[in-house]
Amino acid sequence: MFTACATETSTGNKAQSSSACPADIKGNECEYYKDGYRAGADDGKMGMSMAYERHDGYDSRFEPYFAHGYEAGWKANR
Repeated sequence: MFTACATETSTGNKAQSSSACPADIKGNECEYYKDGYRAGADDGKMGMSMAYERHDGYDSRFEPYFAHGYEAGWKANR
């Protein structure tokens, strides 16, 4: 499993923190969301395409949460 870290990214007039999950995501699901966010943010900063599938190490039961976080992180850093 990836480890999550808190970072703040400026997105227009508002800041989005990778340490904050959407209100409906809790527990392990939130941790996978944060891991995905971080991976997406890193890929976005490097100008890579949005493809969370290139990352492994996440439990397939939590893939939707990882993918959701990845997309949010990627979009916030493009």
